[in-house]
Amino acid sequence: MIDSLGDVGKALADGKPEGLNELYDSLQLRLKYEPHARVVEAAISPRVVSVRVRGRR
Repeated sequence: MIDSLGDVGKALADGKPEGLNELYDSLQLRLKYEPHARVVEAAISPRVVSVRVRGRR
């Protein structure tokens, strides 16, 4: 799964909006702000690509 996200460290270090947007989108990042508690709740739902590998018989 991590490989499918690309270079996460580079995207975070660069801080460029287009790179961060792509990363956050692939993680399906959702932020919810609770103003009374002054808390931000973050959740991710990464897409998982499953690959089945079969050997020769």
